[in-house]
Amino acid sequence: MEPDAVGLRCNLTSCHEVDFLPIKCHCNKVFCRYHISPDKHTCASLDAPSKGHAPIVKRQRCALGDCEKPSLDNAISQDVNVETKSTSSTTCPKCLLSFCIHHRHPDLHSCTGLQKQEPDEKKGAQDILARHFANPLPHTPLVVRRTVKLPTDPKKLAQIQKVTLMKMRHSATAGDPRDKSSTVPVNERLHIIAQLEVTGMPVQERVLWFRKSVVTGRALDLISANLGVPSSYQTPLCLMEKSVSDPSSCSPLQNDRLLSEQVDDTCTVMLSALPHSRSD
Repeated sequence: MEPDAVGLRCNLTSCHEVDFLPIKCHCNKVFCRYHISPDKHTCASLDAPSKGHAPIVKRQRCALGDCEKPSLDNAISQDVNVETKSTSSTTCPKCLLSFCIHHRHPDLHSCTGLQKQEPDEKKGAQDILARHFANPLPHTPLVVRRTVKLPTDPKKLAQIQKVTLMKMRHSATAGDPRDKSSTVPVNERLHIIAQLEVTGMPVQERVLWFRKSVVTGRALDLISANLGVPSSYQTPLCLMEKSVSDPSSCSPLQNDRLLSEQVDDTCTVMLSALPHSRSD
């Protein structure tokens, strides 16, 4: 598989980042999520009214708080007639609001419609998939995906990691709330899967990104906050890297070193109690 076979390159000459889910602009060019806004790529369609073209419709933003990303409704409507567009395919089926690709799931935008679920909700979701996707891919549980045997060929392994990284870039949120996607270049970020495995607390995980300059001790505090560990929790915690070849094997990380010096992109980092503090 050629490197460009997955996704498309951003048309902005200063970027050319391969985007796994590129968005087509009014000017008929594709851009990554960071440069899709007309003011980010000096959009040629901004002059369309003066050249006799139809006026440009104002871009609709994600309905979640201060998120500045374009909504799915806006992205799809660029190639679909407004009068025949289906609302059900671009809005949340519960609260009927339009969100960007990162906040489209009800549990990611504190959906107000979650309290009004109907018994046949699952059947309704399956009907929507059947209408818009001829051959929907079967859902593979997260646990099954992680236990798939990795190829031994270095080239194939590198390609899988590349695709995984592109997917994580689209789903990851900033581990430090002070960091913004628009101010931290992609090549200065470290993308990880953070898991919580602490006795007495539910097991959970999140896809996060940090600056490569973050110290592991600082990352530990930020991951604790992102995974909902209360500040009153008394047991000492540590970060441990899970082995790719053997998920049951973990290596503790040193808090005084940079996180990027100890783990690679797409790795899984587990937040757990210090080995000596665990009860038998």
